[in-house]
Amino acid sequence: MDEIEYKLNTNNSVLIVNAIDKLISTIKSKYKPIERQRFVNENEELKFLREKCSSKDAKVSLTACQGLLSLVELGVLEIAHTMSTVVTLLPSTHNYSAIISTMAGLLILDLKARLVPGHQYKCQFTLKSPQHPFITVLDKNKDAEGDVLAQMHALCTHPDYTVSSNSLELLRPVFFWLTCHPQRECSIRPWQLLLSLPPTTAQSSLLLACLSCQQIYNPALIERSFAAYSAVTEAAVYQQHREHVMALLPMLARVSSQLIKLERDPRSCYNLIERCFALDAPELRTVAGITLMLLAENLADTSALYLHELFNLCINIISKYEYSSLSLNVFVALSLQWLNLPSYLTASALKVASKILDIYQDNYKDDTRLHTPNLKANKTFQSLLYTDSHLSIVFKLNQNWERMRDNPDKLKSWLDSLATVNNEVKLELLPFLLGMVLEKRKEAWYEEVVVKVIRIVIDLVSYKKEVSVQLLPLLMYKIANDRCPAVRLECLRALPLMAKTKENVPTIVSVLNKLKANKGVPTSFLIMLYTSLAETQVRCFPYLQEMLVDPGVGKQDDLKWELDIAKAIAVDRICEIRPTSHGLECVSVISSLLNRCVERGGSVATSVCVRALGRLWRGAALAPHSTWTALQPRLARDNRPAVQVSICQLLGEVPSLRVPTPEFSRLASEGARRLWQWVAAGTVPEVVEAACDALSHYKIDDYKLCDVPEIYRKTVKLPPSYCKTPADAARKPEEVLDYIPCEIWPEVFKYTNQAALEGVQRLASRNIERELRAYRSGQYQHDPRQEPTGLQHLQPTSVARGLVDCFRKQAISPSYEFPDVVLLSMLRALTVEYPKPLPPFDVCFLPEVFHRGTDWRRGCVTLAARQAQVSQSARRILENYLQGVAAGTAEETDVLLIFEILPILCRGMPPNALRPPLERCLADSFAEISHVKAKKGEEKEYMFIRQMECIRLCLECDKIHDANRTLLSQIVEHYFSEIGDDNVAWPTYVSTCRSLSSKYLERMSSPSAWWELSPGLLRKAASLRGALATMRDCEAPLNWLNEIIDAQAMEITEQEFSLRCMVPALQAADPDCEPTRDWMLQLMGRTQVAFNETEDKSAKQYLCDVFTVCVVVFSGVWCVECDSTALVSSRAARRALLPPAVAVLLARPAWHSCTLQLLEWVSHSRGAVGDSGAAAACQRALLAARHAAPFATHSIWTRLESHFGRDIIVDE
Repeated sequence: MDEIEYKLNTNNSVLIVNAIDKLISTIKSKYKPIERQRFVNENEELKFLREKCSSKDAKVSLTACQGLLSLVELGVLEIAHTMSTVVTLLPSTHNYSAIISTMAGLLILDLKARLVPGHQYKCQFTLKSPQHPFITVLDKNKDAEGDVLAQMHALCTHPDYTVSSNSLELLRPVFFWLTCHPQRECSIRPWQLLLSLPPTTAQSSLLLACLSCQQIYNPALIERSFAAYSAVTEAAVYQQHREHVMALLPMLARVSSQLIKLERDPRSCYNLIERCFALDAPELRTVAGITLMLLAENLADTSALYLHELFNLCINIISKYEYSSLSLNVFVALSLQWLNLPSYLTASALKVASKILDIYQDNYKDDTRLHTPNLKANKTFQSLLYTDSHLSIVFKLNQNWERMRDNPDKLKSWLDSLATVNNEVKLELLPFLLGMVLEKRKEAWYEEVVVKVIRIVIDLVSYKKEVSVQLLPLLMYKIANDRCPAVRLECLRALPLMAKTKENVPTIVSVLNKLKANKGVPTSFLIMLYTSLAETQVRCFPYLQEMLVDPGVGKQDDLKWELDIAKAIAVDRICEIRPTSHGLECVSVISSLLNRCVERGGSVATSVCVRALGRLWRGAALAPHSTWTALQPRLARDNRPAVQVSICQLLGEVPSLRVPTPEFSRLASEGARRLWQWVAAGTVPEVVEAACDALSHYKIDDYKLCDVPEIYRKTVKLPPSYCKTPADAARKPEEVLDYIPCEIWPEVFKYTNQAALEGVQRLASRNIERELRAYRSGQYQHDPRQEPTGLQHLQPTSVARGLVDCFRKQAISPSYEFPDVVLLSMLRALTVEYPKPLPPFDVCFLPEVFHRGTDWRRGCVTLAARQAQVSQSARRILENYLQGVAAGTAEETDVLLIFEILPILCRGMPPNALRPPLERCLADSFAEISHVKAKKGEEKEYMFIRQMECIRLCLECDKIHDANRTLLSQIVEHYFSEIGDDNVAWPTYVSTCRSLSSKYLERMSSPSAWWELSPGLLRKAASLRGALATMRDCEAPLNWLNEIIDAQAMEITEQEFSLRCMVPALQAADPDCEPTRDWMLQLMGRTQVAFNETEDKSAKQYLCDVFTVCVVVFSGVWCVECDSTALVSSRAARRALLPPAVAVLLARPAWHSCTLQLLEWVSHSRGAVGDSGAAAACQRALLAARHAAPFATHSIWTRLESHFGRDIIVDE
């Protein structure tokens, strides 16, 4: 050993090698295979050799490491043990190059040892455990990257084909670590090494895998990501690899967009894109359109410094290649905001922009080519497409457009569904929608499409006012250039709404002033626009005021009445939104209109002005009594019906403005007197009803008997207490009585215009309601054996007393003074829904009028039902009536009646009286439809359906007795097993079931409570629980889906149907509320447990489908799919939407707390489902969500490698 030590210290390479060789020979001579373990641990020479591997002398350490490798080749040491030994030397080594070269040699030996003829080699190392030795070195010493790359290059170019052909698989984790680590600085050298290798499938797959993980949304990593894309693209251009260039161009456009958003210079990216298009390859026309569309999005965020290069790049694309007209539309739509506000800084850029606008205007042609199929056929593009959520959404939109652009029904249906989605998704689709607005289609049906799209984008202004800056130039362009009047009209209406951003106000005012000066639109329409502008932007009111007060405004051919109505509507709107400020300034306009609009043609304008005064009253801007004093001479004698109605409505405001002053008392008395005059003398039913409705707001104490017209009080007599002497008896009642006697109310019904009896009925009902609210429990206490014959015991002011006594008298001994229509109206007033029943009285007289007709019978039975809570006689009448229905002898109208008044019956009748007729009627009506299937478009209404609807209304009523609620619930539960889900009554039945308590719903629809599962029962349960999950009054409605999901996983046949039932519930849920997020987390937990517990592949796929549908719906990305049924019917369609859906959902602030759990679920499910399609979708979802914070902080990125590198290109 001394000799060896001496030679190692000589610094002579020959002697060092000779010493190590002797050491190896000694070790080999002492080695006994049977004692390998003890020998490796205890042999002194081997210990000495390992020690010298960490020598400070580079020659010694390198030679010693070679010696270790030789011992492996000689069979003395094992590869794995030696690799572990080398790794343990890292902390103490002074020569990383020696260690790394030894590792490389060991990797080669391991590779050869693991190769099996006929089988593909798979690297056993990963990013974590077992960690690749090179990664371990790089973790310990970041300065060792050069040595590692040198050894990697040596392995990739090894002369032994066995090594070089498998080197990429051997080094796959290292390449991934070097190029994709989100928390270390990465150089361009790994990319250069990878690109320098011969192009093979393995090299392309690994290259795209590493490229797919670049984080272009991260400010700290954007330059590194661009450098990677730049290196790969440069290589593809140099090698004339057109397929790769075509695939990379859309991603480069996305990179340029992120460079701008993250405040980096995008010009080098623009230059790279231009070099790509300089290839003049015919294949690039496939990608020119979508690249142009993506570059157009830069216009909203770019600085003026980079604008010229962007316009130049895009005009070169437009000039050289074929593109879809929609992509040019998008670019023009977003460049209009720059053209709208030119400046010296953008002069040169806008010259190019003007040329692009000229191309749009002059060279339009219909789209006939399909670009997306060729692009989708590019496997490289497919591998990159889903790595960026926005790119995949834009591609899907283009794909949809090519499918829908000639199908008006499908296009309109898609826009209708888009209008319901959340605003964040609409914002992402905004450029595409603006492109649709600029589409110059000649078909008449497309005008309706443009109007729909304009309304969708205008709605976004209220959500994010900055959108108006982009939208205003587009609207102005459409107003100036569109040939369709409907589109121009819609744009003009939208113009004032753009004033939400104050920077737009000068432009909008300028346009409106030009319209005003040129008189290019009707003045009434112009007033409407100024009104909308003043409503949107408060400081624009003076422009409207100028329009309203200027007597010279308008054209000669303007219709006077139309102009007056427009002004009145404008004033009314201002008085509604700002009564105390600008409303007061409109009083002079109101006065002017009232003075001018005195003819019949001005009635509408006058009515609207009076309504505006009512708004000023409510806003406390005007004093009511002084206003009425000024109005009365002018309007009190106005005989125009519309004006009279408006005055009634104005006077109806008086009671709500009650103040304890003499002026108010005089106004209330005068207003009531005027209203009573219209009730008595009105010949127009609408005026009479309006007067009655206004009077219903007054208390009876607000007016006196003398205020009531004489025709109603001629039967009033002084009570005996007021007639103690002949002189007293000779007095007129209106001079003596200080109250309104009950006798007048039958006369009001009798002598009022019979066409307006519904208004009188509402007036009486309102007074009865006030009366009943004032009663205490003593009014309802009486001897049950002897009910009062009438209501004479009530106060003489009681409206109910007057109507009941009159109706009872006419029923028992008719005098025929009251027409039937009057008596029926009185009866309806008594049967209105009140907070309490009428005080008890004997109703035995009611059956005496049953024979007069259906309306009489309906009213009397309803009155008895309402009184059944407090009247024994009413209950007896109902019992007899129900017995007749239960016996099967009743007419259809009687059967339907008991269901219509079921909420009333269930308050006063016991269950044993209700059960027989209800069960008999339902059984008879169900027998008629038990085999009737639902047909699309069928409008026939069956009796059973009407009955179920009545039961639903009854169950929703909170006033019925619990015993009767139990009865109805049991009846509804019974039919769950009777009605098929394809029956014509099934939708109504489901709607009724939604009103049941959870006790019955669980018993009916819970698969865990059934004896056995069957497809039919599961369909019905899924349909019912899907409907229950749409309820808004439930804290966590989506919990209703849980049992169906669990049960349906084991039932293959109805899985698609269950998804169809879930989608409406998911769409109805608020995706950002806490119960929804909690339910989603619970779903992920339950599915992961199920993945571990079941071996059924179809069950796993179904659970994965449920998760996918939930994410796609909650994110709002479902609207991107043009086929509304594809989300349910096509597994491939929903999996294609999963990557962008995950990214969009996790980008929402409400879901940030769920990010880690969702990423963990997606990562786990790649291998848990056992399906290659599901694994690919989950892998793509992880890639799309790679910008989320936990991706780096919780090392989620390290899990990508296990599914990367070998099969990155997945065939669709």
